[in-house]
Amino acid sequence: MKRISNTWELIKSSFRVLMEDKKMLLFPLLSGICTLIIVASFFIPAFVTGFIPFLGDPDQMSNTALYVSVFCFYFINYFIVLFFNSAAVAYAIDLMRGGSPSFGAAFKKVQSRIVPLLGWTVIASTVGLILNTIENQSDKIGRIVIAFFGLSWTIISFLVLPILIVEGKGPIASLSESVRMVKDVWAEQLVGHFSFGLLFGLVLIPVALLSFFVMSMDGLFMWAGLALLLAAGITAGVLQWILQSIFMGAVYLYVREDKVPDRFSLSQIDSAMR
Repeated sequence: MKRISNTWELIKSSFRVLMEDKKMLLFPLLSGICTLIIVASFFIPAFVTGFIPFLGDPDQMSNTALYVSVFCFYFINYFIVLFFNSAAVAYAIDLMRGGSPSFGAAFKKVQSRIVPLLGWTVIASTVGLILNTIENQSDKIGRIVIAFFGLSWTIISFLVLPILIVEGKGPIASLSESVRMVKDVWAEQLVGHFSFGLLFGLVLIPVALLSFFVMSMDGLFMWAGLALLLAAGITAGVLQWILQSIFMGAVYLYVREDKVPDRFSLSQIDSAMR
């Protein structure tokens, strides 16, 4: 219960930062729209014609070509998420430093770091795809081991984006610095202490149950329940996305600059890191 309480306090503090500048909600919305466009441009032609764009008929493709196509699709989507995530973190850091951030300045900052960001996307997407492939081919014990490695990767790479974007370091140097900062300051329970996803999932459970109950009825009730479930899922996803970006910026400022941003308290950040 204490962990859930700590996470809830962090969410409230991040939410107060969001309320200072609600335009930050556009970052996850734009990210989602761009991702949907990429997914649609890839799967709709494949569904209608049976051909994968730029690659041809999957039945006649070699395993290598198929793996390359999957990686390219994964890479493009991963890059879109990281691009907007980086812009959101840069925007949040500027806001919490007391500045007057703008979308133009945030995107310009990320664009100036586009090559290192592409490099980090290659590293992160490769690691993610390898872990996912091994997990799908493993037994139950193997999946547990892979889940542990995935969690470890999430922890050590947590501050890569703010280091890469704000400090202008390359992807390898940013990862190395993130590892050093994690090793110096954080304990192994970091992710559990700010598991935004877990808390948002708990909040969604009663909404989902209500939606399924309404969907069990006939006629318009079924569509109303589906609309409620979809709206709740999108809202939770958007809020979780931007609040985690804000918190990432807050942790970076605390660890790197020994500065506790307004709306946060030292005890809150300490409880998430120790």
